[in-house]
Amino acid sequence: MNDLRLSIRQTYAAIGIHSEPSRLEINSSPGEQAIEQPAAKMEFESTSSKLTIDSTEAWHALGHGPNLEWNSGIYSQMPSIFLQQLARKVEEGRRMADITNPRSAFADLAKDALFRSNPVNYQIKAPGYNNVKVEYEPGTVHTEIEASAVQIDYTPHRPEIKAQRGNFEIYMRQKNEINIQVTPYDWYK
Repeated sequence: MNDLRLSIRQTYAAIGIHSEPSRLEINSSPGEQAIEQPAAKMEFESTSSKLTIDSTEAWHALGHGPNLEWNSGIYSQMPSIFLQQLARKVEEGRRMADITNPRSAFADLAKDALFRSNPVNYQIKAPGYNNVKVEYEPGTVHTEIEASAVQIDYTPHRPEIKAQRGNFEIYMRQKNEINIQVTPYDWYK
């Protein structure tokens, strides 16, 4: 028995895409720059420092001061020394007048006079660490600075741009197709 057979075959369409990217070239040369800064104007004025050292008290303490000052220092002690010596003489006179004393007043007074220190102080100034006077007056510095402006000149260069357009192509790589066929079909084969 011969039967007919219907065969349908379909082929799908295929799209092809071909692309070439675009190219861009940019060449940018650096700009020209010139920087100029004139020197600043500076003026300085200064006064010198002053150092004063007074060592007269130290020389007086060592006994090497000026003679007139040394004499006036000793002379200034005389009124008080006179009064002290006068009081001592009055006291010695009382001791000699005291006849009730069993000891010899003259021998005691001679012994006291032998070991008595000199009432005049020939060292006008006592030695010490602060006998030298030091005074320092620092000097001054006056500064005037006049700044100058910076001059900047810049010349830019335009960039060189080259663009190459890309290619984009769409095409039919394969057409769609339907194939219909009627063929005999034998069941026993």
